[in-house]
This record gives sequence, C-alpha cells and structure tokens, in this order.
Amino acid sequence: MKGSCLCGKCVFDLKGEIDAVGKCHCSKCRKVSGTGSNAVHSAKPENLAWLSGEASIKTYVMPDGWRSTFCNDCGSPLPMLIENGALWIVPAGLLDEDPGVNIKGHIWTGDRPSWDVIDDTAVQFLQGPPGVG
Repeated sequence: MKGSCLCGKCVFDLKGEIDAVGKCHCSKCRKVSGTGSNAVHSAKPENLAWLSGEASIKTYVMPDGWRSTFCNDCGSPLPMLIENGALWIVPAGLLDEDPGVNIKGHIWTGDRPSWDVIDDTAVQFLQGPPGVG
C-alpha cells in the first residue's frame, strides 16, 4: 500500500499486513497532529521503502529527545524509525487507501482533554503501555 504527504512529494510503499491503529493522546502528539490524538500504524523496518521525496524529510528534536518527522514542503507528518531503527511509526492518515483495520489501543489517556472522546472498546492506558518507555 502506498502512502504520501499532502503535497505528494514524499511517497512510500508499505508492504505486508497493515497493523491496526494505535492512538496516542499525550500533549506532544496532540501538538504534532493538531487534533485529539496521533493515529499511527507500526511496521518492521524492511516493510517500508521510500519511493520519492527523501530529500524533503526533516526531523524536529526536542531537548528531551522526543521527535517528529515531517515533509519540509507541506508540513505533513511522515513515518519515522524508532527504537534504534527497529520499528517504523507510520501516521495512519498518510495511507492512500483504507487498510481495513481497527483501533488496537489508546495510550496516554490520562493526558486526554475532555473534548477528545474515545468511542471504541480498544484497550486504554493512562500512560504508555506496560513495559514501554
């Protein structure tokens, strides 16, 4: 399945089974997404290949190490490698087709503002999932 940024300059191919969506409700993910949560898929490193636009990929790193990767031309968030290159985090809204998956869970729901309504039955964690971070 292909994915792309808003301007279409950064294009990638996501191979294999598309993972269910995870949603993070922390304040940083709200800021970077501009909405109540950041909806993402995860993928193994070998399952994502850039087709174009790699020169337009920029990363903003905060002093605490938290980072966001985006298209320098249109500002769309882009996939980024985490866990020392062991996993891609892929913004769900970048996929050019509906992958037909559900939401697998919500993290940092303790930071969720009152207007961010969770209306599914997926597992919820007040902070990050147990054993991570």
